[in-house]
This record gives sequence, C-alpha cells and structure tokens, in this order.
Amino acid sequence: MQIKLTLFLILMTASIFGQEIGHVKNGKYSVTLLKVDNLFSWVYSDVNSKIAHLEKSFNFPNKETIYTMIIEGFENINNHQIFVQTDHDTVVKFEYKMIQGEMLLNINHHNLSSKIAGTSTSLSRQQMMALFGKHQ
Repeated sequence: MQIKLTLFLILMTASIFGQEIGHVKNGKYSVTLLKVDNLFSWVYSDVNSKIAHLEKSFNFPNKETIYTMIIEGFENINNHQIFVQTDHDTVVKFEYKMIQGEMLLNINHHNLSSKIAGTSTSLSRQQMMALFGKHQ
C-alpha cells in the first residue's frame, strides 16, 4: 500500500509542478510526457493493471535523445526491441511491432529496486510525435 501511495504522491506532484509537453489517449489508456525540473517523466496508464486508470511513470534526463531513438525505431520494418537504462534502477523496453501494416510501439518499464513494472498502450509514430510536442 505504501508503494501505491508514494507513486500517487509522485504523480500528483509531477502533474501539479510539471510542465506538460504532450498527451495521447487511446481509448481508456493515456500517456503524458511532463518536464519536472531537469527530468522528463513518462506517465502512463498501465494496460496490464487490474486497477482501472492506474498510472505509472519513469524518468529520463534527455528528451531529444529518447525522442530520436524512438522515432528511428519506427524506420525498421521488422519487429524489434530496444532496451534502455534510464537511471540506476530503471530499465525501459521499447517494443516495436508491425500490426495491420502499421508499426506500433509499446513501452515496458521495470524499476528494479521498487519492483514496479508496467506497459503503455500501443502508440503510432504520429502519436509519439504529438507526445513529444513535435509537429509534421
């Protein structure tokens, strides 16, 4: 229960004091990118959670590096995965899958110390661009 309360407080603090860069919604699931001080926070509805609307998050220091890596991943037409360690105890897996002729991205994160893990909704290249505040 304490982990859930701590996570809730972190998310509330981020949403109150963070600057929203972008927001994407897929049905009942959403992803928001926030800037909080010198970090960026990926806040998402966990598609594997049994609790409705449970949001999880992870942080990373450089928006442009992550954005470039994500967008370049859409260029590969084969299903593939990219693993990134975003801080000392968080590993993020970017999982690209071709579904009905469109490359989609699921993001799985796992915090090794708190044992918190989750998966975002599938996102298209255009949704990723919107999330990062980029326009075509």
